Amino acid sequence: MTTRTIDRSPHTESSLRRDLVTIGVEPGMTLVVHSSLSAIGWVVGGAPSVVRVLLDVVGDRGTLAMPAATPHCSDPAQWTDPRVEKAWLSEVRENLPLFDPQTTPTAMGAIPETFRTWPGTTRSHHPLESVCARGPSALDVTQEHPLAFSEGPGTPFAKLHELDSWVLLIGVGFNRCTALHFAESLVKQRRTTTVRFASVENGRRVWVEVPNVADDNDTHFPIIGKKYTSAGRARQGLIGEARSMMFPMRDLVSFAVAYFESVL
Repeated sequence: MTTRTIDRSPHTESSLRRDLVTIGVEPGMTLVVHSSLSAIGWVVGGAPSVVRVLLDVVGDRGTLAMPAATPHCSDPAQWTDPRVEKAWLSEVRENLPLFDPQTTPTAMGAIPETFRTWPGTTRSHHPLESVCARGPSALDVTQEHPLAFSEGPGTPFAKLHELDSWVLLIGVGFNRCTALHFAESLVKQRRTTTVRFASVENGRRVWVEVPNVADDNDTHFPIIGKKYTSAGRARQGLIGEARSMMFPMRDLVSFAVAYFESVL
């Protein structure tokens, strides 16, 4: 656990670089980042500065990846947006834009959205659970993304697992860690749901239904995170003002699979 006092002065690329190196980010890594810009504090240059320094620290031999989920492309009946009245659902379904990997924004926050549009970034084509990556392994990570169980085997998350990636949580908890969805997808008694999204088949708009691992709703993921960090298996520190954690994806997945097999 870090003992550094939270610094509420402006954060720069130089100071963020020091923080990333201190927590253990190294050149040549494959690094999966989940983040909150507001948790970092005031950054000179905003989200582009954060993306730039992440790319700088992993270097030309490293690959940076971020989930770029788009839940706003799902059936509006599955949304939790209180602004959308039930009487509107048919009209919203009929007019909902189709997912476009080039133009559809992610709902994951300012840093992933900035990374999505960064020169050289590639994006997988899943309409709800896409992943963005940049670096030598980016095409390998993003080129295939099955529609069903979009965070499981054969997906970018499986590729990131194969690449022995590290996961960095910047100011967010394990409830935002997609590696735990990947871990649960490997378990026989995994919790499942059905997701719906619009697509075009033979020139006609249709709604597609596929199975997926269910949302955790803060049930098991925070427990896994607490057990994992209490066991001393995550590096902890501050990125700006954001309490952050970094750990090997394979290690967390192995830990989480054992947990899920014991409780599900």
